[in-house]
Amino acid sequence: MLRCLQVRIQDPSLLLLIRRFLKAGYLEEGQLHLPEQGTPQGGNLSPILANIFLHYVLDLWFAKKVQPQAHGDCHLVRYADDFLCLVQEEQDAKDMVSALQERFAKFGLQLHPQKTRIIRMDRKGQSRHSQDGQEPRTFDFLGFTHYWGKSRQGRPLLCRQTSAKRMRRSLKQLNAWLKAIRNTARVRDWWPTLQSKLQGHYQYYGVSGNSRAISRYGYIATRLVLKWLNRRSQKASFTWAGFLAYLRHYPLPRPRIVHRLYPSTSLG
Repeated sequence: MLRCLQVRIQDPSLLLLIRRFLKAGYLEEGQLHLPEQGTPQGGNLSPILANIFLHYVLDLWFAKKVQPQAHGDCHLVRYADDFLCLVQEEQDAKDMVSALQERFAKFGLQLHPQKTRIIRMDRKGQSRHSQDGQEPRTFDFLGFTHYWGKSRQGRPLLCRQTSAKRMRRSLKQLNAWLKAIRNTARVRDWWPTLQSKLQGHYQYYGVSGNSRAISRYGYIATRLVLKWLNRRSQKASFTWAGFLAYLRHYPLPRPRIVHRLYPSTSLG
């Protein structure tokens, strides 16, 4: 890590501060943990250092070594420690897995065994399953499930929707927050925070073709709000009709497509 930083940073004082940060450790349940390797878990600087490290370990190596040797088109898409390798030839994909394992091993890293796989995502296999009906032709990346769909004109189109795992996790977190906040503060105090949480979800997941998933999230989130409002005491505060009337005065953000990835006529 420090050797990577020394490529761009010449200030010994700054490098000393980073070295001390790496050895500072972290607190968990009141216990101090002093890691012998890696960056401190939850540290403010850890994501930045991890990105710098992977820039040298993966990004530059991929551009200088992997792409020139590929037989077809070859691209890398990375966000933090999640990345996709997009190749045109199947043999390139197989060779790349071996090369990545060898490269990462040199730096004390390893590929996630469950997340590392080769998937054929071409226009010839547009269904969500392979020809044998077993292996899915989908993959999850950054909270979205990517799959082949069709445009309104019937052309093949790579689509995305909120992954089922991320949907469950988001609703579970919202449910836990509503349960905790309902009796600790007045509704008018936490209502703006609720609005921000919903708006943040729609801002991220509101991409072309994902309207059904964000609408489902909005509906379930609204039902959860009603559920915990009615559990502030033994007597229910709202009926569904009364709650809808309340929302007309104190509205929640509505699901909408924020990021239009295709022309308006593409998706059905």
